[in-house]
Amino acid sequence: MNKIAKDHVIYAMSSENKPVLNVHSGDRITFETMDCYSDEVTPDEPDRRCHRINPANGPAAVEEAMPGDTLKVTIEKISLGSRALVGSYPNSGTMKELVTRRMIHFLPVQERQLEFRSDLIVKADPMIGVIGVAPQGKEVGCGTPGEHGGNMDCRKIREGSVVYLPVFHPGALLALGDVHAAMGDGEVMGSGAEIAAEVSVKVEVLKQACAGPWVTDQDQLYALASAKTMEEALKRCCQKMNCQLQRQLGCTPETAGMLMSLEGNSEICQVVNDLVTLRFGMPLVRFLSKEGNRS
Repeated sequence: MNKIAKDHVIYAMSSENKPVLNVHSGDRITFETMDCYSDEVTPDEPDRRCHRINPANGPAAVEEAMPGDTLKVTIEKISLGSRALVGSYPNSGTMKELVTRRMIHFLPVQERQLEFRSDLIVKADPMIGVIGVAPQGKEVGCGTPGEHGGNMDCRKIREGSVVYLPVFHPGALLALGDVHAAMGDGEVMGSGAEIAAEVSVKVEVLKQACAGPWVTDQDQLYALASAKTMEEALKRCCQKMNCQLQRQLGCTPETAGMLMSLEGNSEICQVVNDLVTLRFGMPLVRFLSKEGNRS
């Protein structure tokens, strides 16, 4: 079994990171992840200040992956720990004028449910906050999203979904972490239900280029992009999707744009990191056929 234990972590994605596991295209890997606080905040020490946050488990090198390829990562299973935590932080998130106290709230996890209070039960919906490869240039902290993936906090990266990442360096150097037992789109308070977990994935190398991160689920294809503002991130998402539709359908930018207006959805992933992340989704069926109307 290909397994990376939780003590093999990185806090920045970089081509300088040494792989802790070497696998081949088609192999499966289980990542044993810490929570985003490096498992340091506990009910016994709820006020502990972490010296480092957002650890990612790995990296794993996929031997066939070379620059210019695409790494396909299928999320097969997310097994949650027994306790999650969620926090509020002054000067963080979208409610910084309202929030004046740092608070940590621990959530018991049982049968895919989170007990927020005895009278408030939240359904678990596990997802992966951080997943990425070594970036093209200098190292990027695991708390920052970008063209390499990273801390995108995309709620669509869950069991059954597929993540596509561009390969910039030999082996790709895949790492992941920051699992949430639940999180709403936007992560508006700056925290999901942070939790330790085991994540099982299948990795495959596609010998074709990939423009930044993409995600598919059962019926949608999502173009993801991160930028300083939501407007710029959305612009990049839409441009990526438009180009993909042009290639798939053999159509003009105008036709692709009109179809996007009819069937596409702009959605927020997160708005609390140094760069915000958005996604633009289109029905997956548009990309399953090689034939389309030309205009």
